[in-house]
Amino acid sequence: MRNGNSEPKVRDSLSRVAYDSVFQMILSRELPGGTVIQERKLAETLGISRTPMREALVRLEGEGWLVRLTDRLLSVKVVDLTEFLHALSVRRLLECEAIRNAAAKLTDTDIERLSGKLAELKADPDPENQVHWSFDDDLHRTIAIFGGNPVLARIVNDLRKTTHLFEAQTVPQRLSPGVAEHEAILDALAARDPERAVEAMQTHLECVRAGVMDNL
Repeated sequence: MRNGNSEPKVRDSLSRVAYDSVFQMILSRELPGGTVIQERKLAETLGISRTPMREALVRLEGEGWLVRLTDRLLSVKVVDLTEFLHALSVRRLLECEAIRNAAAKLTDTDIERLSGKLAELKADPDPENQVHWSFDDDLHRTIAIFGGNPVLARIVNDLRKTTHLFEAQTVPQRLSPGVAEHEAILDALAARDPERAVEAMQTHLECVRAGVMDNL
C-alpha cells in the first residue's frame, strides 16, 4: 500500500538539498553578490525538479540571502560596507548583553560541545570554509539563545546573516585569529566570568571589523 505522505516528505528532502546547495554556493562565492538566480539552470545542475528548487529559493529570499528584482527574478543580496559596519555595531551591543547573561546559564554540556568542535577546527591544518562558518554560527547562536531573550536572539541571527554575507563576498577567511578569539570566549564562559566574557566578545567583534577594513 502506498504511503500518501511519502511524496511530500521526498519533496521536503529535495527542497532541503536545494537550499543547502544554493546556500553553500553563495558562501563560496560560486554565486557572487548581485548574481541573478537562474532557477531552471540550478535545478538541472542539482538534478532535481523546479518545485523543490523554487521552495528553496523562496526560503532563501525570506531569510534575506536573496532579494527580489521583479516578480520573476531573484538575485544574491549585496551587502555594502556601510550596512556591514552598522550591523556589526549593533551586534556588539546585543551580543555583549547576551554573553553577559549566558555566562551563568550556559550548560557545561554545551561548553564542552563547543570546545570540542573548536579543538577539531584548530587541529585541522586546512579546514574548509564551511566548517569554520558552521562552528562560528553554532557558538554565536548558542550564546544568543542562552542570553535568555528570544527577541534579541532572533535579531542577532538576522544581523549575523548580514555580516556573514558581506565577509563571504568581500574578504578572505580569517581562520587563525578567529580560533584564538573563540578560545578566549569559551574560556571566559567556562570560568563563569561574565565581565571577562563580555571583554572577549568585544575583542572578537573588533577583530572582525579590523580584519575587514585591513583587507579592503
